[in-house]
Amino acid sequence: AHPDRVAVLRLDVADPPSIKAAADELSGHELARAAAERSAAAAGRSGSEPAARVDMLLNVAGVLQDEDRGVVPERALARVDAASVVASFAVNAAGPLLVASAFGPLLRRAANEAPDDKQGSCGALAVFYSARVGSIGDNTTGGWYSYRGSKAALNQFVKCMSLELKRQRVCCIALHPGTVDTDLTRSFLKARAKYDVQTVEDAARGHLEIIDSLKMQDTGTFLDWKRTQVPW
Repeated sequence: AHPDRVAVLRLDVADPPSIKAAADELSGHELARAAAERSAAAAGRSGSEPAARVDMLLNVAGVLQDEDRGVVPERALARVDAASVVASFAVNAAGPLLVASAFGPLLRRAANEAPDDKQGSCGALAVFYSARVGSIGDNTTGGWYSYRGSKAALNQFVKCMSLELKRQRVCCIALHPGTVDTDLTRSFLKARAKYDVQTVEDAARGHLEIIDSLKMQDTGTFLDWKRTQVPW
């Protein structure tokens, strides 16, 4: 709808070559170059050719149920399937980690070029959509082995990258989005009845408000949709 401002790049978190290809395409995309030129001009930087950067990375990919691939929430050990576990970890944990690796240089570049107000502002942001059920400390019911385990792995990855990228002022957090009125949650009406259900519009607005409020002191945290810290 806005080709002068929006570009859609193909990326499948379960397909590592597509992740690298997307990062490479972004690096050379005309919109990214134009944005870099505007940023350089506004900051008064000259003497080198502006390069693409990523100011904000939102990793929203995830899977709880995909019957075509045999991925279903296991409520008992007897229902655990090896292929389902691998598929869950590929999308929910390994994929986001590879996205962070591929786009890390662009995040670092953005942070390096961002002004430092000495007030703890973030130079760049990397937000990874996790889930409260990925919390080990909050687990009181068990079940959902693949999903819980893969989201717990994602949380550990986010913690690790937050420590590595903190020196470059890249803020990395895990975010539990809450229960949102989507096709996914409608498949679990009994479970979602226990929680406040947000509209898609309200959820998006609330998430962006949280993201806009982040400071470097927040890096490496696990926050929920109310901006409350979730135990690991």
